Amino acid sequence: MQSPTTHSIRWTTADLAIFEGDRVNRYEIIDGELFVTRAPNWEHQKVCVKIAAVLAYWSDESG
Repeated sequence: MQSPTTHSIRWTTADLAIFEGDRVNRYEIIDGELFVTRAPNWEHQKVCVKIAAVLAYWSDESG
């Protein structure tokens, strides 16, 4: 018995245009493979800004 042959799709950055209207997911292509993750929520973004502010303050104070 023969096993079925599968052909993997090799994604390119041009293929990302397919997903332009999707604001819920994040699409990345790494070595031709498509990865889909949820976009960060606002709480995540607020935490990132707070961390960046603390690092900026530390950088300014420590030179």
